[in-house]
This record gives sequence, structure tokens and C-alpha cells, in this order.
Amino acid sequence: MGLFSRKAKSRGPAGEAGLGITRKYALKPGRSYVVQEAPPDISFDAFVNIVSTAGADGRRAVGLAISRQHPGLIRDKYGLEKTPIYWLATRAGEGVMAPTNLGIMTNTIVQFIRENDNGIVLLDGIEYLVVNNDFAKVLRSIDQINDHIVQSHAVMVIPVDPRAFDPKELALLERNMEKIAGRTGVK
Repeated sequence: MGLFSRKAKSRGPAGEAGLGITRKYALKPGRSYVVQEAPPDISFDAFVNIVSTAGADGRRAVGLAISRQHPGLIRDKYGLEKTPIYWLATRAGEGVMAPTNLGIMTNTIVQFIRENDNGIVLLDGIEYLVVNNDFAKVLRSIDQINDHIVQSHAVMVIPVDPRAFDPKELALLERNMEKIAGRTGVK
């Protein structure tokens, strides 16, 4: 039935196998981060690093990624095998999330946060969400998700291309999140 139904199916998240790397990012639980970058290399690197390594407490984080990039490309590039990845796209199908249905996206993330106290969410494609909705609706969804992040031990990472937003919109996105400056450029 896909993700166009009223309630998204939860694909039981599982931790990734160790990739023989050590943890290099110290993102604090209960926080959301806006990473100003294009392309979203730092955000994906942090996400993959955190789901592939044990934290200070010895536990591995469980991840959920929602991206404008196709899940197959993400899995190939970053070696993710078990992490649920949803594709923001306008076509129907398994693992596809409509960019116009912010309710399903929000509910999927909130359900993941409730079920995984050591979870990390990567929300890549905010610019695409704004194009298919309006900025205020997207901001409300992100604020709602952030409320759940703050009350849990989860982490959310949102890569943002600052060239796609005016300064006021960037300020609104960053007001309840920590800002990480990345790099903006074309590869």
C-alpha cells in the first residue's frame, strides 16, 4: 500500500554493523542540529558514523533517514544495510514518502523517536519539502518533531542549503536547534 495510506508502516529499525571506525561526532541526546551545507556530506557522515559506532555508554544508536536521495544510492555510498531510509518523492511505492504529506512524515519520525530512545533522525530534503508545501507548514512539522526530540534521548540532523532560504527563514529554522556550519559548493 505504500506511504500514501494514512499511517506509515514501521520497518523495524535495527542498528548497523560496525564498519571498523570510531565515533568522531559528539551530538548530544535530546538535541536537533541544522547543518548549513550543500551537498549534505557532513550530515550523512555524522549520521552514518553515529549508527555504525558505539557511544560512550557502549550502545549503538538506531537511525532513520528521510531523504530526497534514492535509498539505493544512499545504501551504496554509505554502506547502510539495516537503517530504514525513506525517499521523498512524488511517486508511489515501498519506502516512498510523499513530500506533500507532512503528517505522515511527522508521524513516522515521532513513532520512531518513541520506539527508539537512542535514535538518530536524518531529515534531508527540507528544500524539497518547502517547494511542495509552504515554509510555515514545514516549520510547524519540524518544530513538532523537535518537541519530541527534546523530550527524548534522540538526535535529529537536518542539512540545509542556506542558498535556498532567506535569512529570516534560516533564523526560524535555527531558533530551537543548534547550528553547525558546513560548506556550500558544487562538487
